[in-house]
Amino acid sequence: MKNLKNFFVFLVVIVSGQTLAFSQNQDSLSTVDNAKGARYIHDWNQMIANITMLDGFSPAVSKRNCSYPNIAAYEAARVGYSKEYHSLAGQLNGLKETPKPKDGLVYDWRVCAIQAYRTVVNKMLYRAFLADSMYKAQLTQIADEGVPKEVINQSKEYGETVGKHIIVWLLVDGHTKNQGRPRYNFPRGEDKWEPTPPDFPDPLDPYFRYMRCMVMDSAAQFRPIAPVPFSKEKGSPCYDQNMQVYVLSKALTKEQELIGRYWDDSPIKNFHEGHFMFNQRQISPGGHWMNIASIGCKQLDKNMMECLEVYNLVAISMFDGFINCWDEKYRSNVIRPITYINRYIDSTWKPIFDTPPFPEHPSGHSTISACAAQMLTLLLGDKIPFVDNTEVQFGFPIRKFNSFLDAAWEASNSRVYAGIHYTKACNEGNRVGKELSNYIYHKITLRERPIVKD
Repeated sequence: MKNLKNFFVFLVVIVSGQTLAFSQNQDSLSTVDNAKGARYIHDWNQMIANITMLDGFSPAVSKRNCSYPNIAAYEAARVGYSKEYHSLAGQLNGLKETPKPKDGLVYDWRVCAIQAYRTVVNKMLYRAFLADSMYKAQLTQIADEGVPKEVINQSKEYGETVGKHIIVWLLVDGHTKNQGRPRYNFPRGEDKWEPTPPDFPDPLDPYFRYMRCMVMDSAAQFRPIAPVPFSKEKGSPCYDQNMQVYVLSKALTKEQELIGRYWDDSPIKNFHEGHFMFNQRQISPGGHWMNIASIGCKQLDKNMMECLEVYNLVAISMFDGFINCWDEKYRSNVIRPITYINRYIDSTWKPIFDTPPFPEHPSGHSTISACAAQMLTLLLGDKIPFVDNTEVQFGFPIRKFNSFLDAAWEASNSRVYAGIHYTKACNEGNRVGKELSNYIYHKITLRERPIVKD
């Protein structure tokens, strides 16, 4: 009996010693978390992109879906690296101070980030349950490393607290109010945008310009140069820009057509066979660029916090990019090439895929591609060759680029090749996107860094 008593005393001492040793090495644990945690960040961003695609969210709303979960994960994990990384509270519009973890407890910051992701994703995405098995597998992997159950539990608790804090903030960003607004009554006139064939859908996200900006002061802070004035007269700038699209479409090389289709990125792509119509889910423009961000981080072997920095700033720049772009689209209401060309040049002409259901100027894909590429250039560097495999799952080959900005320029040109945009709209989207990302990069400080020249 005495031996049994001694055994239990010995066991208690061992367990207590392990817990004490664990708690006394929070700094070393943070170092391990940061080095080994990047894969979990990549997994969640891939999962968010996949679920968003299956849920069929619009391009603009898709950026909302990946912005808030990443902000939550960053804020939950950042506390463990607060000597280097600063909170986004007070830097993003309306975001208040994030709750602090309890004193005297040990946290696994990977678990904090994972739980923050799960909490916000469960609130925002319809098919959030698809992430359940990944979530459980991640926690099992961390537990198998020897992280005590109590540390995992208290880390989950803190991650959920931060996630709920972000949810309170996101619920008043204007999205819910926009969902309740009346059906948009778009302006009519021969010089105005109108629904386009073959499905003639209603205008998409006309109220997105009223969303709360993440960093910009207002939706109109960065104004593109005004579009070409409407005219149906031959030889006018308006007629000429449509002829440019028309003539180019008749002489596309195989490479130009491939580029046009590669960067399609319509979340819901419709197909027609006689009276039968079906659709296919595709990744959105923003989702495409978040995957490129992942490629860049993996190629440069970035750690967990560095990845969170990249994902956050890229997502935030595209979120504000969409608000800015949509503000101008629904202000200028520029007619699409298919409407103008069918009416004044060739009634049988078609672009290589269906025209997106919103006004033409400026190009949305050009805007957010430039936002993402410029931010990646500022964060990861210029002239970084990479291989883009985003569209392989949709039957396209990989594409190789010499830099992020090269890829953005190709994405911008693709809209002219596809026959859905004018060159001016693409050039202006490209210019404004870069300008906006430069602004965000210099205004938001996640950590101290050398100033990179524009």
